[in-house]
Amino acid sequence: MSDIKTLIKQSSHYFVGQAAILAAGFLSFPILTRIFSVSDYGLMSLVTTTLFIAVAIVKFGIPNSIVRFYAEYKAADKLPLFFSTLFLGISGFAILAGVCFILAIQACKGLFHDENLTILLTIAALLVVTSCLSDVLMSFLRAEQRTKLYNVFAIVRRYVTLASGIAFALYLIKGVKGFFLGQLLTGTSILVVLLFVFRNNLELRRENVSKEIFTTSLRFGFPLVWAEFGHLLLNYVDRYLIQFYLGAAALGMYTAGYNLATHITEVLICPLNYAMTPIYMSILVKKGKKETKEFFTNIFTYFLMILLPVIFGSIAVGRDLISLLASTKYLEAYKILSYIIVGQAVYACTIILNNGLFINKKTYIYNNIMIITSIINIILNMILIPHSGITGAAQATLLSYIIFAVIITFYSFKEFSFRIDFHRILLYAGSSLLMFFAVKSTIVGSSLLNILVQVVVGIVVYITAVVLLDGEIRRTLLTAIANANNRRA
Repeated sequence: MSDIKTLIKQSSHYFVGQAAILAAGFLSFPILTRIFSVSDYGLMSLVTTTLFIAVAIVKFGIPNSIVRFYAEYKAADKLPLFFSTLFLGISGFAILAGVCFILAIQACKGLFHDENLTILLTIAALLVVTSCLSDVLMSFLRAEQRTKLYNVFAIVRRYVTLASGIAFALYLIKGVKGFFLGQLLTGTSILVVLLFVFRNNLELRRENVSKEIFTTSLRFGFPLVWAEFGHLLLNYVDRYLIQFYLGAAALGMYTAGYNLATHITEVLICPLNYAMTPIYMSILVKKGKKETKEFFTNIFTYFLMILLPVIFGSIAVGRDLISLLASTKYLEAYKILSYIIVGQAVYACTIILNNGLFINKKTYIYNNIMIITSIINIILNMILIPHSGITGAAQATLLSYIIFAVIITFYSFKEFSFRIDFHRILLYAGSSLLMFFAVKSTIVGSSLLNILVQVVVGIVVYITAVVLLDGEIRRTLLTAIANANNRRA
């Protein structure tokens, strides 16, 4: 099997795994919003966000180094040294970070004004340790190209930790504390299973630790932490500022709207993100820049052909969707949905627009823009939240995403530009707007019935408008119909 076929095959494995993980987030959304109060849902969001950020920092980019250097150390017959050095190194960092995290929580607990938050953050400190070690071991699965086993662990980890957390919260230790204790128990169990899988690699002796290997891995991986940290900061810093200015109830309302928008857009973003890179790199290597630019033009056009009606449609049915999935106690979240989902759509476009920086290996520019935009986001939130509440936070998010998209596109197109088909994109935007008004004017009854009928109306109106107005789509459709008739004949 050629290298390209191997790459495509393994990419498909990761795609299936990511799709299953995304589905878990969407399925758990209506459960979590119902079993927790608005305030508890806000606290859960704040602790989860803190956990994401802490794990990203404490790993020091070592998972990236594992994937990058594994083949080299395997060829040099130094895998036991490589494995032991990185696992022990991250173990030490993670335990030290967990202890420092707990000490910092105790020192600052007077600022939280909530004893529950102190307890939850302490549990999160323990989760940092187990999550970091599990991520490192799973990175070895990626490096060894054991994609199916990696997927099994990733999916099981996501679903079982969620199920365990929900079960604890409902039946054993009620509330958010039980949710995170259930996740801690399951996370520890999965770590033990991973250690069993790698039991033959665990030659954890002092002579199997190399300062040179650890230094080289840190030098490669740590700069990449800033890109991930900037991404998390851009997406989640508003949670802390809402908690500070408005409290847990407002945070819960904001998080519900934000999470719903994220679940909708990630269904489109993640498959594209995982599948696109190996394809365009193959085209670039085999056919050159001209064909690669044409590929980007087409993929951007067709991506917006799907993304635009999803965004307009989600806004149109958003109120009923929140009522159905999250319950009527979160209806106030509807006022931020349009800002967040449009912002997420703008950010989704950068997945295609920023590829010039990756093609020409200028990722440091991406990192710098991400950090600068995150700082702008913090300033905007500090200005808008006191003035407009959670709507201000949503507006700050939208503005930050627009600023990020404009700057990243400018620098990326200096490296590798492609034609944007504005005529067809405007056609899709107009068709989506027509669909929006058709959906909004369709009201038949309950939330569920409304959504079902509105979705059907929206699909029919949008497809009809696109087929009538877009000559290329119409020709493609007619050709497909003719080919199907010929095959039947």
